[in-house]
Amino acid sequence: MKAIWGAVCVAAFSAGALLGQTAAAEEEGMFPFVIPGLAAPPAGSAVDVSWLNDRPAGGHGFVRARDGHFIDGRGKRIRFLASNVTFGTCFPDHAAADKLAARMASLGINCIRFHHADNQAAPRGIWKAGTPKKNEFDPGQLDRLDYFIAALKREGVYANINLHVSRNYWEGEDFPDGLAGNRERQEQLPHYGKGIDKINDQMIRMQRDYARALLTHVNPYTKTSYAKEPCVAIVELNNENSLLQLKVASLPEYYRAGVMRKWNLWLRARYGSTEKLAAAWGGSEPLGMNLLPERPAIQGSQYLAAAAGEAGEAVVSLLQAPEVSWHAQLHWGGLTLEEGQLYTLEFSARSDLPRRLPVSTRLNKPDWHNCGLAEDAELGPQWKTYRYAFRAARVEPGAVRLDMVAGGGPSGRFAIRDLALRRGGSIGLQPGESIEAGNIDAPARTQGSPRGLDWTRFLAETERAYTDGMRAFLKQELGVEAAILDTQASYGGVAGTYRESFNDLVDMHAYWQHPQFPGRPWDSANWSIRNTPMASDRSGGNLARLAVYRMADKPFTISEYDHPAPSHYAAEMFPTIASFGAFQDWDGLFQFDWGGTDSDARRITGYFALQQHPGKLAFLPAAALMFRRGDVEAARSTARLSIPADQVGKLAADNISMSEAWRKAGLADGDMLSRRLELRFTAGGKLELERTMGAVSPIAWDTETGLYTVDAPAAKVVAGRCTAKITRLDGAEFDVKSNPRGFAALALNAVDGQPLARSRRLLLTAVGNVENTGMGWNADHTSVGTRWGSAPTICEGIAARITLATEARGARVHALDAAGARMAEVPATARGGKLTFDIGPRFRTLWYEVAAN
Repeated sequence: MKAIWGAVCVAAFSAGALLGQTAAAEEEGMFPFVIPGLAAPPAGSAVDVSWLNDRPAGGHGFVRARDGHFIDGRGKRIRFLASNVTFGTCFPDHAAADKLAARMASLGINCIRFHHADNQAAPRGIWKAGTPKKNEFDPGQLDRLDYFIAALKREGVYANINLHVSRNYWEGEDFPDGLAGNRERQEQLPHYGKGIDKINDQMIRMQRDYARALLTHVNPYTKTSYAKEPCVAIVELNNENSLLQLKVASLPEYYRAGVMRKWNLWLRARYGSTEKLAAAWGGSEPLGMNLLPERPAIQGSQYLAAAAGEAGEAVVSLLQAPEVSWHAQLHWGGLTLEEGQLYTLEFSARSDLPRRLPVSTRLNKPDWHNCGLAEDAELGPQWKTYRYAFRAARVEPGAVRLDMVAGGGPSGRFAIRDLALRRGGSIGLQPGESIEAGNIDAPARTQGSPRGLDWTRFLAETERAYTDGMRAFLKQELGVEAAILDTQASYGGVAGTYRESFNDLVDMHAYWQHPQFPGRPWDSANWSIRNTPMASDRSGGNLARLAVYRMADKPFTISEYDHPAPSHYAAEMFPTIASFGAFQDWDGLFQFDWGGTDSDARRITGYFALQQHPGKLAFLPAAALMFRRGDVEAARSTARLSIPADQVGKLAADNISMSEAWRKAGLADGDMLSRRLELRFTAGGKLELERTMGAVSPIAWDTETGLYTVDAPAAKVVAGRCTAKITRLDGAEFDVKSNPRGFAALALNAVDGQPLARSRRLLLTAVGNVENTGMGWNADHTSVGTRWGSAPTICEGIAARITLATEARGARVHALDAAGARMAEVPATARGGKLTFDIGPRFRTLWYEVAAN
């Protein structure tokens, strides 16, 4: 195995002409293949893995967390392979619910996360239509939800119930400042009240009201409340939400004042007096000489021009806004700053139009990391003086620069004067601030100052109090039996992970190349994806980003995961995440999301839709066998990061990510492919990494060639840049022929769980590109805009010669249709203990069944 993170850049592949035309599709080996949305596969099909589900879900008792994993009522380990239903998909009619539950189970799904149910009124949400406030459940919607959960339970599918996701609180009731009727004020609050809803008492009370109404409701089809329902495995408090992400300065005054009042009470409780606080914060030094060169360098001269104005001011003109803001900036380089030393940047500025001007210090070479200063100056038409004190961090002599990024604002002019970067300054109490007056302000930034460290501690402690209170309310007052988490561990940085360490499980989200919207959020006409395979990512992609959050003694789930359409490489998603998650010994993988209410669309209907995407759906049975059944064995050795609890606040204040914390402790490139990564928070000690002896890993990932493989006794995976070469695994050889993008994903699984040579039944899944008919790609294949094409989906057939070691006298190989039924027989030769057969687009399938004689 070559180093996982030592790789070359990925080349961009283009198919040239649009693939929507039938002739072009045929040339590229594309053919129609639509996996049914609701119809279950025929009895005995190789792609029906519903037998993995114990029925009913919760039939043996409640799911519990024990020794870092989930167990059922018998004490048996349980892993979840799951999806999300959102908005109206949470509320199918009874007939559709029965079919949908059976279909999900047949694919290997054993849990469903109910998400965004609180966003809208019926028919796309839980709230009663035609009422002025979103504060009353719609009886019909509640009935459909009840029936769906009961249908899922019958099929052995558990539920993960989300409480607050996307209801705006002011839509539920009035607030003292008249928020419900003030659109301007609503727009000043974070979307869905994120952050502020963990400190605002009224919003917290509304969350409890919603939880009480939903979780104490008795489902008439199961005769049990959701609090006491064994098929409810997980309850999530507040999706993707942390108080530590709150931008308090931008809040409307009523909400800002409420936060500041609690902040000043926290300071009073901690320090008791202004004198003690001033001594603790300190941080005052006389100012030195100006360290900046006289003239800046201009990056992006086609966008930006600078000239001398009156009274020594510099007039900067943004001629045209670039697509990426930092492509137009001023920077002053060659600076030597002293590590940990206090510095102050000061300047005056004005702008013809309102403008946000990011200013920062950073290393003037790759990886261009921040060196202590990161602020946004809000410029207006009047001259204003800006002063930012900071401590230099991660600096190198002569290699620091000061940046002013001008490309993110409107075209026009702004002026700067009296610009100086000096050693010294003050980061302590400002004149007039005192504990007694209760007027101590929040810091503009947290890094490198005692005020910032205390602010971070305040937010983190307040958030943990919120989480503890909500958990106690659910457990003690409502009697909830399910495992509880607050939100995703990365929200709040290291402090967020510490917050979740007190809950029943730790959860994360990740998307490979999520759509980007350079203009209006979620603009269906203006978006793009990078459209490269994760297998070629030199940093380890989503897998590396997720692995560092697993706690040593808690179940670990990924409740949102996807490789969004229309990526040409989405087929790599399930083979990689399922095998890697099994090896890392994770406990739940939830794809996002199932994909709307149109089960007969026969085409990909959106970025995340699973039920209409054959390239994703086809790998679900293989993923269930690898992850749920454990056909890929968990790593026997570990790499464990210990983080002292008393360092959490400092790490969070300094914006040290969890990945950075692991690297600081010495994580090696190959650790996550040879060891199970886990972390713990300790009462003392130091940040350190401990490894147990490594063992042979079933996973190999060569990012230099973009090839990811799994070599387990009952499971083989070849994914990424595997074409025009032969990949040899133990007992299996994959000679994949060239194709337009040099990409394919193949999984070979023993349905009976036996080592491949002894297995009597194998399932081979082979997928390349998947699209809608007539998709309207742009020139570099990074967007289709609104031209998503039409039905049916068309799939790229992978041409390959497969050679397997076998103990059988012979075998028959069948191509399976989109429902999982046998079609044409594939010619195969068994000779000398080897079985050889060729697959390809002529069979018009993504699935092949090998039945040994």
